[in-house]
Amino acid sequence: MKKELPAKYYLAHFNELIAFINTQCCHLLTEKHIDFINKVNKLSERGQCMLARIYSRKPLLVAIDTLNYTEIDNPEQALEELKVAGLISHPNHSDYQQVLAHLTKPALLELLAPFTPKLSIKKSAAKTTLVTQACDFFAVNLEHLTPLYNQFVINNRADIYEYFEFLYIGRLSSGDINHQNSFVLRDLGVRATRASHTQSLARFDTLDQAQSNYALNRARLAFKKAKTDDQYQALAHEVIAQQAQGTLAVNLKNKLLLRLHQQLKKVDATLSFTILSACENSPEAIEIQIREQYRQGNKDWVKAKLEAIIEDPLTDDQLYFADDFLMRKFNKQTRSRLSTMLADTQCVIAIDEIYRGDVEQGVAQYYENQGLRVFNTENTLWQSLFGLVFWHELYVETPHPPCNEFDLFPHVLRTNRFYHTQQQQIDILLAQWQTPDDLLKHVCKNAARYFEQPNGLFRWHTELLKPLEVLILNSPITALKSHLQNMTLRFLELKDGYPDLMVLKGNTVHFEEVKAPGDKLRRNQLTTIDNLKKSGFSVKIAAVNWINDPNRVYSVVDIETTGSLKGGNRITEIGLVKMQHGKVIETWSTLINPQMRIPKFIVSLTGITDAMVASAPSFHEVANTLINKLQGSIFVAHNVNFDYGFIRKECEMAGINFKMPKLCTVVESRKAFPGLKSYSLGNLSAHFELSLTNHHRALADASATAELLLLIQHSQHKK
Repeated sequence: MKKELPAKYYLAHFNELIAFINTQCCHLLTEKHIDFINKVNKLSERGQCMLARIYSRKPLLVAIDTLNYTEIDNPEQALEELKVAGLISHPNHSDYQQVLAHLTKPALLELLAPFTPKLSIKKSAAKTTLVTQACDFFAVNLEHLTPLYNQFVINNRADIYEYFEFLYIGRLSSGDINHQNSFVLRDLGVRATRASHTQSLARFDTLDQAQSNYALNRARLAFKKAKTDDQYQALAHEVIAQQAQGTLAVNLKNKLLLRLHQQLKKVDATLSFTILSACENSPEAIEIQIREQYRQGNKDWVKAKLEAIIEDPLTDDQLYFADDFLMRKFNKQTRSRLSTMLADTQCVIAIDEIYRGDVEQGVAQYYENQGLRVFNTENTLWQSLFGLVFWHELYVETPHPPCNEFDLFPHVLRTNRFYHTQQQQIDILLAQWQTPDDLLKHVCKNAARYFEQPNGLFRWHTELLKPLEVLILNSPITALKSHLQNMTLRFLELKDGYPDLMVLKGNTVHFEEVKAPGDKLRRNQLTTIDNLKKSGFSVKIAAVNWINDPNRVYSVVDIETTGSLKGGNRITEIGLVKMQHGKVIETWSTLINPQMRIPKFIVSLTGITDAMVASAPSFHEVANTLINKLQGSIFVAHNVNFDYGFIRKECEMAGINFKMPKLCTVVESRKAFPGLKSYSLGNLSAHFELSLTNHHRALADASATAELLLLIQHSQHKK
């Protein structure tokens, strides 16, 4: 049920923000900010309501005739109060271009109508064309626009109020959901917030830090809006000149400079080099400089730089780069560290090419066919383990708690200072676990205590603990503790790049990074894999070799439903024909109780009535049987996304993760038999004389589709 927002909710949000600024951020304010707050405090409630409503808008100009709200009994008086206080104003001649651009096309045509004898105006012209014509004409006829200005007020939220929002949220947004709406979404129960939040705290220690971060965030939005080289060049000079105070500001400045370098490297080589030099302790910028200097022949400079990095690297990733570059370019060794790791740890696996769209699933199926348990883990496994292990230290007993209810990602992780700030707590915690059982009990306790509390590290779900339990109980406790401690030291380096799969064989787990032909091992993966191996885990590279498996099993499926996939419709019947080596090896079908009425037009199409499904099993009751029958096969259907989508949705409702390789006989028919007028199952059955005896019943349609699949395969073998 949708929550109702209270009356004057924008004013409540406005006051909530101002109260936060007054109580927590006085040290981050200048005189103009304090003057603004004083003016706001002197306003009547009506005036505050109107100001809050204006600031909730995004455009620079707000039409006065749109400022009518039930909570404001006299909008004209409210606006006048704001004007007298100097908090809003009307546009003037210096704003005429913005005013003309803000008008709708009909309003522009109406404005220009009296001057049509002097202008060549076409009603069919695009609005941008009309705006250009209007700007050119009124540039020397500004007096005609004076009456228009009084229809608008300038939304000056960017002058001061936007800074207040930034102090609270920590980020500026140019999207459809502005920060004011974060409060609205919270009130509606749409946006996740930390329920344990009690008091909002300032996120910056000094005014310089706050203003530095604010200026760089404005530059970030300017970069998104920039379109021309001149705009990018002007922004580059602005960002270079901007001081970055604090780790967050330095990181943001470096990201902006690297993006500007990419944008300008082919336009302005001199400025591009200056941009890289302006980066502060950025491994990526240093790497780009080294590659460019080597390309230009400055090999002595490059070698000295590489040796200096190896002596004192900023990150493991930078060390791997320097070591690799020095070895290949100066020591003339052909195999890089990445190539060596790939060769030393890889195992070549033959996988059916039907899995080209999801190679990890193919490798997982390969091991499952051997009776092993496989989990798709990648980054989620370690991020969820890290979050559950250190939840108390990250969100509860921490010297740097999240600033407010909207902060879901711990500040100490953004700055890589978790272990530095809480070394004693972390060391005591790690020392408590003598066995895997000790660690598992700790994880389960935190999972039970904090279940479904929002966080920025992982998503809660009912199966979250299964892979964690397998990892913990089948790994050396020393390896687990070692890698967890490494994550506390260098979270930003070790938050991603993890292997795709975790495989359980007997009582031991190992990890596999899956690489299809042509895939490369990225350096962040090398960093993470190296760390896992040094901690004591077994990690392999599964190098896939594609084959066309002659023993493929095809599960040809057809379903009947109460309607389309959208709109909450359900399955009423499932038909399955399993094939291998061109022969039917099994058929199966069942009616399904959709637990809803079947529409009349569906009954007339399929012949399946409410009475027929009344005593039939629900999907939940047959789900395991269906999954077992589909296991290890290719999911085939005519317009496969329809049938696959319905079954996946039903499985999700039953708490089952459904994922299979799939093949569409519509797509394959178009390839095999081009030029036909229609590729519907009914028309193809008539054209090829397939045995479709009871169209729109599941098993009959599945049987016809199976025959069609054989025709397609026969056609492919002929080519």
